[in-house]
Amino acid sequence: METLTKSAFEDAVSNAVQRLAFVRHEASGSFVTTSNTYPSGGSVVVWIRREAPHFLVSDFGFGYQECSIMGADRRQFSKRAAPIAEAAGINLTPDGAFEVMVTEGQLQGAIKAVANCSQEVAIKFAHRMFQRQRADVGTIVFEKLERLFGDKNVAKEIDFVGASSSHWRIDVRVQRGDMIALFDTVTPWAQSVAFTLAKFGDIKLLESAPARTAVLASKTGYGTWMTALAQTGSIIQAAANDDAYTRAARLSL
Repeated sequence: METLTKSAFEDAVSNAVQRLAFVRHEASGSFVTTSNTYPSGGSVVVWIRREAPHFLVSDFGFGYQECSIMGADRRQFSKRAAPIAEAAGINLTPDGAFEVMVTEGQLQGAIKAVANCSQEVAIKFAHRMFQRQRADVGTIVFEKLERLFGDKNVAKEIDFVGASSSHWRIDVRVQRGDMIALFDTVTPWAQSVAFTLAKFGDIKLLESAPARTAVLASKTGYGTWMTALAQTGSIIQAAANDDAYTRAARLSL
């Protein structure tokens, strides 16, 4: 095993930390790529312009652009961004940028504050959007399974106890006799994926574990999460046909 000297160790750590953020200088100002990330996975970038004797620190409207991609209009964005800006002591411009004028000694704190605001508004909008998407798809899944297996055999938003004795909320349960199948809707959002992985990972450890199916609310956006989800159960698209749902439930009609 390779043994690093104290100085080599410190250099390795320092180099890694330096790569978490970097700056690009242009004629219009400097763009700082921070370690903060948007729900899309992109890095939060802060723009700095010299306005002697101060510095203007802005997210350049990138937070608004991120929300716009997810379907937010200016009014919806402002509704969520204004309280965030006010709480942080940051200005929100009419064109949707978080910005603040600071002295040189305040630059570090301003970069962090602006980056955090830009990230927070995007996370809040993504959470709202994915929660709505999850609820809409959950209703579709429930109605489809109810049609396939009968209303007496299908229940929604049920409590299920895993191997760790933890209680998990499951979107839909199908039960015929001793056979149980669980369906949970997953949006392309890190928290949604992580929650389903936790649920199914725990339930999978039961001695007689029920069939588990992650229902994808979207056709895209899951990336490598698909591999993780496949390790805890089956995966189907919400728009899958009746045969796919029946196979996932592993219950004969």
